[in-house]
Amino acid sequence: MYGKLGALYRGAVSSAYATLGLPLIRQWRAMQLRRLRPLAEGRPRGTPVVRHYWHQFLESHRADIRGRCLEIGTTDTVRTYGRDAVTSADALDLTRHSDEVTVLADLARADEVPGGTYDCFINQFTMHLIYDVEAALYHSVRLLAPGGVLLMNFSCVDYCFPRGLDMGTGRRLFVFWGFTPIMVENMLRRASLDDADFQIIVRGNLFARVAYQMNMPSEELSRAELETDDPGHPVLVCVRVVKPAGWAGARPEYRDPWLPDVTPDRWSPDRGHYSGLGLTKPFDRHQ
Repeated sequence: MYGKLGALYRGAVSSAYATLGLPLIRQWRAMQLRRLRPLAEGRPRGTPVVRHYWHQFLESHRADIRGRCLEIGTTDTVRTYGRDAVTSADALDLTRHSDEVTVLADLARADEVPGGTYDCFINQFTMHLIYDVEAALYHSVRLLAPGGVLLMNFSCVDYCFPRGLDMGTGRRLFVFWGFTPIMVENMLRRASLDDADFQIIVRGNLFARVAYQMNMPSEELSRAELETDDPGHPVLVCVRVVKPAGWAGARPEYRDPWLPDVTPDRWSPDRGHYSGLGLTKPFDRHQ
């Protein structure tokens, strides 16, 4: 029975992808992109393109998510992908906004958190929001036990929050960085890691990049539009690091950002990243 259901599901998915490739459908979808504001006014719709790529990466590295695990903000991902292989799960964040947050720290200033602790650390969709990104990378590796695995991503393109975004974590969020693969590799090497210690996977293409910015969910892209990877137009850089025995990375000199003196937008589960004043008023740091 389950085999028949699986075959029906795969057939339905294949038909859906084929439909997306029909000439009239393709023309209609292209017309959607001739606009100045995101589709559905930015409200969450389906699976974002970056999440699709990241879910595929995590699926291919399930075996790494085991033992004592750490995640940013929640433990949902380590529990979903690690399942019974996870013996304990901690969430790290600036404030204890939920019972899952058991490690209170700024990842870029995490000197008080004991190093050499975790078998796996999932650091996802965070690095572009941290100004002192090299300090955050240093601590991400430092917190691992020898042989521990760091699964992390670096956004190449994302929405910007000109006034900052208040998500109830104790600090306004700003997008400080849009990464390139060579930028990421240079950071890894400056963190005393070499070719044997890390793997970099670059996902995305020009259409996927535009679709993500336009708020077109991955379910509306054809297989070719979603799965073709063009290193000239990256969307997400996925990284796997295995902490080498005897790693002795030097803590970088800490740097603090300048921040505008403005009232941040408030996170809205209905409007997502496009909530608040950022959509309706131009950025004016004197307001």
